[in-house]
Amino acid sequence: MPPALIPLALVALGVPAALRAALGRPRSLGAAWVLAAAAVALAQAAGEISGSRLGVLGDAQLLLAAIAALVAAFAVSVAEPRRRG
Repeated sequence: MPPALIPLALVALGVPAALRAALGRPRSLGAAWVLAAAAVALAQAAGEISGSRLGVLGDAQLLLAAIAALVAAFAVSVAEPRRRG
């Protein structure tokens, strides 16, 4: 695995897990991880194409990746059905 992918993978796994630990949502953590991984990959590509240097660690676009993972986890939280009772 290339070194730039390691921090991105940690962001994609850590942000949804931290959101679940803090707020109890998203309940479907697997779906949040998959969507966060896709969002992080998209953010990495967008940062490379745009030449963004803000929040970069080596070749990894960490700031954009963290924002994308947070948005993905929030989207899964909103899309989940509410418990009744």
